[in-house]
Amino acid sequence: MSSHLNSKTLSSKELIAKTGISRATLNNYIALNLIPSPSVRRPEEPGGPTKIGYFPLWAVERIEKIQEMKASGMRMAEIAMFFTDEESPEEKVRPREGSVDFTYQSIERIVFPAILVNSSWEIIWINQTAEKVFFQESVREIPTAANRNILRLFLEKGLPGRFKNWKEILTLHLRLAKRDLSEDRVEQICRQVESCPLEELRELWREAKPLQERPITQQDLVLRPYKGKNTRHTLFSSDFREGTLLLYTPVNMQLDQILNLLMGREKLVKALLSRRIPSLTSLCILAGRLESSLHLRTALPPHEYFDLLNQVILASHQCFKDHGGTPGRSIQEGVVCFFLSAPDSPREYLHSAIQCAQALKQIITTLDKRWKYKKVWKNTLQMNMSIHCGEEWLGTIPSSLAFDFTVMGESLIETVKLSEFAEAGSIWASKRVIENMSPADRQRVEFGVRLGTGRERFVSPGIYSQVRELLSTDELQQRGLKEISNLAVTEIINVHPPEEQDF
Repeated sequence: MSSHLNSKTLSSKELIAKTGISRATLNNYIALNLIPSPSVRRPEEPGGPTKIGYFPLWAVERIEKIQEMKASGMRMAEIAMFFTDEESPEEKVRPREGSVDFTYQSIERIVFPAILVNSSWEIIWINQTAEKVFFQESVREIPTAANRNILRLFLEKGLPGRFKNWKEILTLHLRLAKRDLSEDRVEQICRQVESCPLEELRELWREAKPLQERPITQQDLVLRPYKGKNTRHTLFSSDFREGTLLLYTPVNMQLDQILNLLMGREKLVKALLSRRIPSLTSLCILAGRLESSLHLRTALPPHEYFDLLNQVILASHQCFKDHGGTPGRSIQEGVVCFFLSAPDSPREYLHSAIQCAQALKQIITTLDKRWKYKKVWKNTLQMNMSIHCGEEWLGTIPSSLAFDFTVMGESLIETVKLSEFAEAGSIWASKRVIENMSPADRQRVEFGVRLGTGRERFVSPGIYSQVRELLSTDELQQRGLKEISNLAVTEIINVHPPEEQDF
């Protein structure tokens, strides 16, 4: 663009008239640094406004170009990046002092506070700005998910000692939390904080009006610290399957900018999950391996072999979800599922895993009948299953299509090995699982160890045995089970529904 154009200017009114955009859109383009802030000065003609903002003449051409790019289907984020990457010194717009550098599809470059919480309101992702503003320490270094509950951290480290209006700030979050948490659960969280003002919290909870169910909500937020200046923000919340994203944006940021970020939901969720904070969590693991009297890979043509495996895995995953489990990465001719401890029912997950194994056993029996009819064979399909529990690190790792839920620790290895020990469609559980169940749940489970040989075998109920006592030394070696030789285990014989306990 020639230099003489840059020496000319036009008022905001003239710019709007020439381009046909609204004043709100003009302000949005300024906020995105697509055009410079106006140069404010007195008008040459008297009798009108005392001050007018003037833009360089090339802003007309820039806005026309932006409109063309929008018409072609480009998002504002892509348009902003296009002009940011341009090298032309004449057209490059200098960022205004204090302007927001915001790259919408790049989550790590969000410069204002941002937090992702799960349905229990535990922080599973947070940026450094949010840590600094609200907690003044690294939340990501807190190992357990329960200790990263945002309401607990607000009460324990963040709000009362730092902000004059901490009740107002907390109330905004309670309005959102009411969609996921009960009053009893919030009180339970409060009791974990030594100096929690329980009565005040109850009052705030009851007065907080829940927000309407919407994909995106916004609330005005003012931070009034005891030290420093007050700052005005907008608290945006967006619901995802993985949780609720909280964005604490500057009050002058245009709504279009936030919507551009939140509309790219798939990319945004992938970016968040790739940075999910690993958590040390109590969990129960179920592993299952398909057993067959035939070597399936040689007995079936490839398309039927994979068809069978797909049926096993899909049916298993549906069973896992029906019982509150999270499917993990499948093992060879087998499946893995994780059951997590919940704050409001800390031991229910153990019984859920056992119930799931019992249900999966029936599903495989039905699948076996279907394949007997299809192939007209005497082969029997069975799922050998194991259940074990522990406290392990949970996280996610990327795959080509999504993010796999991953556990790091010995519990997973021991569970998979125990499934290799199981035979003939049996379900084995570690002693730790049974002993950590609630008394009521434990009474509904029949378990024990089969003793004797051949037709003389019988179940000795309610006992455990180490794996090395059930196999010879040679069998332990040949089957690669030495790692679990000292693990105390028992076989799950049956699981009774709750109503049977009345008799």
